[in-house]
Amino acid sequence: MPVDLILGTNNVGPHGKIKTTADLSAILDLYHSLGNKYLDTAYLYPAGYPGESETFLGDLEVTQDGKFVLDTKVRSFEDGAHAADQIYKSVDEQLKRLKVDKVRTLYLHAPDRTVSFEESHKAMNDLYKQGKFERFGISNYQPDEILGFVERAKKYGWVAPCAYEGLYNIFSRRAETELLPIFRKHNIDFYAYSPLASGFFSNIKRNEPPPAGGHFDPTTFNGQFNQGWFFKDALFTAVEELKTVGEKYGISNNAIALRWLRHHSQLSNGDAILVGYSNLGQLKQNLEHLDQGPLPEEIVEVIDKIWDAIEADAPKAAL
Repeated sequence: MPVDLILGTNNVGPHGKIKTTADLSAILDLYHSLGNKYLDTAYLYPAGYPGESETFLGDLEVTQDGKFVLDTKVRSFEDGAHAADQIYKSVDEQLKRLKVDKVRTLYLHAPDRTVSFEESHKAMNDLYKQGKFERFGISNYQPDEILGFVERAKKYGWVAPCAYEGLYNIFSRRAETELLPIFRKHNIDFYAYSPLASGFFSNIKRNEPPPAGGHFDPTTFNGQFNQGWFFKDALFTAVEELKTVGEKYGISNNAIALRWLRHHSQLSNGDAILVGYSNLGQLKQNLEHLDQGPLPEEIVEVIDKIWDAIEADAPKAAL
């Protein structure tokens, strides 16, 4: 059974790529028509304009009649954001925007190391007991920090993490050795974000400035993150190698990346792929690629050789 798909909404809102609820509605219709129902959002989305994505989803009442299932993430990436009172405040605002009483999965989006993890964990446990969410998720935490949540859950009887969102794609495979053994041992589902490396496999050229307003624009929050992760000579060379073998079989880099993640990666039943897009046509294309079968053996072998060559320069598995 193939791994699940989860539709990302980090580009949704007046300041995102999907600027109207009408545009979002068309995207949701396409996604649902193919038998999918899971949606992922966050307080932060779109980057720089918190709450816009959640507001659009709430305006469309996406959970009505059980058509879609929502996951979201609390306010993060700010010192003090994970103090108990700030988590309570964030979740209260988020549920109001989403027009729901609870979500499926509620995540701590990224570590706030200015606040004790015990305080943050207890706050999440309080919200869990209040019925604000069904599943506790964490994202971007280091291996020892993940284990800390597992141990606290056992020690205090608190809700344990059962989902983790992390970076995983053909050029970012550290999770296979650093994170997945922990997840398998402690029954934590792994949801892989950035399967296309934010467009690095197809839209970014060596020695050319990235498009303004794009995923690698250095004037933006996301652009700085993405450049730090992927702008390495070894990775640019790897993109060219991938293109060469793909052209032999008439398969684009994006199709290779998505098909590898679904059919050849270490994701398994219960795990999921976060699907991104900048417009309806791109989403349709990505979903078509994901619906295609396994890759030719030669391409899989080249991907493994590329990983051996770039591992030292590849992005870390966590923040």
